[in-house]
Amino acid sequence: MRMKQRRFRLALGLLLALTLAVTIAPRAQSAPKAGCPKFSKEEGGYRISTAFSVAGERHNVITPPACLRAGDLLSIRPLRLNSDEYLVLQKCKPSDCAQAEVVRAWDSRGYMGPYPVLTDKVPIEAATRYLLWMQHVPLPGTGSFRLIERYGPPLVFKPVGRLTAYGYAQHALQAAARQGPETITRTRQEDSTFVAKFAGGSVVRMQALRPAP
Repeated sequence: MRMKQRRFRLALGLLLALTLAVTIAPRAQSAPKAGCPKFSKEEGGYRISTAFSVAGERHNVITPPACLRAGDLLSIRPLRLNSDEYLVLQKCKPSDCAQAEVVRAWDSRGYMGPYPVLTDKVPIEAATRYLLWMQHVPLPGTGSFRLIERYGPPLVFKPVGRLTAYGYAQHALQAAARQGPETITRTRQEDSTFVAKFAGGSVVRMQALRPAP
């Protein structure tokens, strides 16, 4: 009799443990993602985050805060670029980033064409990965690329226009592709701004913005 009672209690205990595991596990999986506590300081109707990070084997790609969502904005302001440097912001789908789209591109004179820039701020799309990087392409003389191809592989600089037809330009682009994006040598936070300095001395300032409720 006692043996049957022990077996019954043991079976009941196992059943309760299994029930609790089945009940609790889905709750843990469906728990909402953590918020973005780094969106804190408010300026001009936006909450600001400087939680950018540097990735890549050569420390050459800047990624925005991981908790960005649709409706957030990026503010990217090159302080100065050398005449042979090109700053590029691309986006792609995290599931397949073999093909990327240029969202913005800058040279030493400002925005690169041919695509119009309607706003200085970049609206964030849901389920999208953003990559900010700089390519150094030295050319003989004072020439520089002014136009960029919108679609192409990530972290590959693809200018278009008459200059690309010259052999010396093609040679320079091939050398740049082998070298890859320029290394980021220093990052710091200045008040509510993330600042990155590249190997050539150029500086870029950026913020992630979320409309204040």
